[in-house]
Amino acid sequence: MGTEADYRLVNDIIDHHGERVQNLKKYYPFFYLQATSLAQYHEGKYAHLDMGYISLALLRFFIEENNFNEQEVTLKQVQAFLAELLLRDFDLHLPEEEEKELTTYLFDKLRNDGKPFQFEYFDPADKKRKTARMKLVESGISGGNVVYSITADAIEFYLDTKEIREESKINIEQLLLEKMIRTKNFAGGIEVVRRMNSEVNRLRRRKKEVLMIMGYNVFEGVAALAEFNRTGVRWFKEEQRAFTRNKQLADAARQKAESSQVTDGQAFKEIFRLDKELQKAMANHGRLLADCMELQVRADEIIHKYKFSRLKNAFDFGSFLSKAKEQDDASCLGELVLPLLMPQIKKHFSLAQVENILLAPVPNEEKPQSFQDGCEEDYRFEDEIEEERIDGNYGAILKTLLDTLLERPRFDLAEFNEVLEDKYFDEIFKNSDYYSFLVQLCQKRLYDLEEIRKKQDTFLDGILARMLAGLPDTKYRGLRFGIELVSDIGGEDAQAGGLSHGEPGKGGAFCTSNVRFYRL
Repeated sequence: MGTEADYRLVNDIIDHHGERVQNLKKYYPFFYLQATSLAQYHEGKYAHLDMGYISLALLRFFIEENNFNEQEVTLKQVQAFLAELLLRDFDLHLPEEEEKELTTYLFDKLRNDGKPFQFEYFDPADKKRKTARMKLVESGISGGNVVYSITADAIEFYLDTKEIREESKINIEQLLLEKMIRTKNFAGGIEVVRRMNSEVNRLRRRKKEVLMIMGYNVFEGVAALAEFNRTGVRWFKEEQRAFTRNKQLADAARQKAESSQVTDGQAFKEIFRLDKELQKAMANHGRLLADCMELQVRADEIIHKYKFSRLKNAFDFGSFLSKAKEQDDASCLGELVLPLLMPQIKKHFSLAQVENILLAPVPNEEKPQSFQDGCEEDYRFEDEIEEERIDGNYGAILKTLLDTLLERPRFDLAEFNEVLEDKYFDEIFKNSDYYSFLVQLCQKRLYDLEEIRKKQDTFLDGILARMLAGLPDTKYRGLRFGIELVSDIGGEDAQAGGLSHGEPGKGGAFCTSNVRFYRL
């Protein structure tokens, strides 16, 4: 298990297990409720009711009221919805009091009596059992009344099952984004915005495909245009309002983070990254709107030309006259002449001209900024960013260590810390990568740079080999050095157990006198 591939395998199995369970937990309440039987309730009178179906129906009801209608939900509204569902789908006719009791009981099941659904799992990274919690519905007080709303995890779960009615994917993702911003899940919000950007880019590509279809088959092109307008264009106003609302929420979170004296550094970075991604999504959405307007104009031109060409090719005056001669009947010429003698007296103003008037250029109008189609920026995953940061930090510390070994044949960790402080100031000791570097470094006692170029046994060896390959300077060629771990009390413990804890600050959490480096 010494290669980098083996390290990635173990890291994916152990370190990522907790994150995978957190992604899976949103499915747990549904299967728990699906397995719930009503056989014990009122002596099994309602055992035929399907809690899985009722749960999904209630989630859809909350999404409609909370997000689409932007209204708060009360218990009476839930009871009325469930009563209609039981009558419509299960043909269940109940007295008023019994109906009220049953609907309240079913809603309490979905709420889990106000407690989160939870299950235990083993976390191999911490080597202990943990508890994952998941809520479908939250409660609060508004105007002296208890109101309920759906959680972000429940929205994400419902959207994973199937899209809502004929809403655009962009509009659906924005509902989830708004919930994540309100719950301060900025990292999840960044991924949602990236999915929106991908959907916008897909629609822009689809616009080009519709034009290509109309180029060789107008009838198929018109059908494709109608489908494109139905699934993409019709939701622009709602999407723009949602973008504005989410941008205001992101701005409020950023202003709160800037004004706060004590902030979470990671959350602060995620807020700014979310704001940047949201601005990019709004710009791309504006380009998509311009593309759709261009598509409509181009489609009208193509359809107009096609109609004219079809009329010209379908009617031939010479053949019509020959046909009249063959039948020896001149009355058929009336079909050609009469329409010309009976012009349309009533004049109509085409509503399509209104759009042409609005799009007509205005003198002295500011010219809009033009955007050229181009490849979108490739997104990097979180683990790629972490690896890039670790490679950079480890490489800088390794280069300093090698330069110090060339200058001094022997020194301890305290002397090396002084070199680091002169070069990087005391900020180096606030960086957690420095301490993880020491742990990685002390996994081996001897380092031969020539051998490491050929074969890497540890994670740090791989970083060291890549660093040496990128350095044009050959002064490190043939360098060999060793590491001594010496304990003031019990040398065997130090050799077996690694570094002992010491005073934080210069030297961090390690006893600097116990680590020594020497050149071979």
